[in-house]
Amino acid sequence: MNTEKSSSVETEQIQREQKEAPTVPPVWVPAPERVEQIPLGEQPIAVETGAPSPQYASELSFVCLLIPRFSDHYLVGDITESVVEWMKQICISYSWRLDAISVRPGYLQWVMRVPLTANPAHFMKLIRRHTSEKIFEDFPRFKQKNLSGEFWAPGNLVMAGTQLQIAENVNALILQTRRHQGLV
Repeated sequence: MNTEKSSSVETEQIQREQKEAPTVPPVWVPAPERVEQIPLGEQPIAVETGAPSPQYASELSFVCLLIPRFSDHYLVGDITESVVEWMKQICISYSWRLDAISVRPGYLQWVMRVPLTANPAHFMKLIRRHTSEKIFEDFPRFKQKNLSGEFWAPGNLVMAGTQLQIAENVNALILQTRRHQGLV
């Protein structure tokens, strides 16, 4: 009988706590403001970040990185602005949100938000294909050496996150990729 009374008291206490619990937070969480510290000699060619906007519970943020297939194919000069514009167009076309992009001589890195249902392998395949087509079409100097029809090196980085990767991580990935290609 005593256990029934204590069980009843516990049940009442749990019900009271549930009623007094704070309400559910909103379905979005604002993206944190990003400040990137880069040594002066290593300034990116193009970095764009949009104003922070809400991230909805139905979205995931990914940090993505691609490197050119050939180590002497640099993303410099006129191609940098084009790559930024193409990435914006691709993201808008597929209802993704481009939150940040960095075009450096040796790699392209960006942060984007996609629906929960988006498959990272699929969106990377689309980005690789569309950007390769545009690069070879608008900048034929890259196509002369590259017979594959794919501007980007095999492999890529895709990880959940909202911040661009630091230089050490990027350099490690580039070195690993070049080793895999047999260039180092």
